[in-house]
Amino acid sequence: MILSNEQRLGVIILFVLALAGWFVAALWPTFFGTEEDSAPKKKYRTWEERKDSMKRADSLRYAEWAAERELRYDSFRLADSLRRLQWKRERQQKYDSFRVSNRLWWDSVRRDDSLWRDSVGLRYVAHEKKDTVLDLNLCDTAELQLIRGIGVYTATQIVRYREQLGGYYSPLQLTDSALCNLHLDTLLHHFTADPANVRTMNVNRSRPTTLARHPYLRFEQAQAIYDLRRRQVTLHSIDDLRSLPELTDADLLRLTPYLRFE
Repeated sequence: MILSNEQRLGVIILFVLALAGWFVAALWPTFFGTEEDSAPKKKYRTWEERKDSMKRADSLRYAEWAAERELRYDSFRLADSLRRLQWKRERQQKYDSFRVSNRLWWDSVRRDDSLWRDSVGLRYVAHEKKDTVLDLNLCDTAELQLIRGIGVYTATQIVRYREQLGGYYSPLQLTDSALCNLHLDTLLHHFTADPANVRTMNVNRSRPTTLARHPYLRFEQAQAIYDLRRRQVTLHSIDDLRSLPELTDADLLRLTPYLRFE
């Protein structure tokens, strides 16, 4: 059967249309989707899938982090327990060594009756603390501590008060109000005092501030002595001071060894 040119053209057109319809039917869901599966619904489903995948990944990461944290905490707790046990062991060893040494020291003290321990914890030989007699103007703090009942603080206060006075002329000065807190009344028989070693002040050449530095003089009394000297030009003896109402007979008696009139 021979087809004319018009028939051939119609067949070709039909073939092309059929081929085009097949391509459209095959590729429509890919590019355009169906009516039930529109573009917005397709994107929303993709985001839900992304969220699910992110949740799963986050859960895995959290589980891994929790497991790692638990391992770190277990290792830290174990190390802390070991350090605590070591510290307890060292503390017990130090305490045991201290207790043993303390026990040995007390045993030695009890065995040796010649050892004596004073209020500040120093140990001395008893015969060094027995019948010791010292000159208050010549001894130092180390020699003062040889007397039983005198420690570092008491010896320092005695020497400091001696420097303020200019020297002791009598052991009874250890009972002055400046040293009353030391309670030295029962220790006076251990001391002597040579008045020749006392440092004196020249009344006719001393200013009120110099006189007032002495523990036995207040500033008002020193000023009164200075004013009297200016009126009389020169003071000759302690009797010249008896006219001052600021000084009593007891004050003059205490001051006599420390004043000179030149």
